[in-house]
Amino acid sequence: IIGGLGSIMGSFFGAAFIVIVPIVLDNLPNWFGIPIDTALASHLTFMIFGALIVFFLIVEPHGLARLWSVGKEKLRLWPFPH
Repeated sequence: IIGGLGSIMGSFFGAAFIVIVPIVLDNLPNWFGIPIDTALASHLTFMIFGALIVFFLIVEPHGLARLWSVGKEKLRLWPFPH
């Protein structure tokens, strides 16, 4: 869903997203020194993670692989847009 259906690169992006985002969300309060209860932090992690999945389904239904290909195309044409 997140990486993009039918693309090999999308499966890698989706797997990285599913592994990295919860780790970052769990450690975010510690990095900024915000005291948060551990139960609240874990619930917030699940809520934010779910909201990001819904966001990707609505905004970019083709997933991160499509964003990657669009970004590569824009960088390829960057100095001289046609």
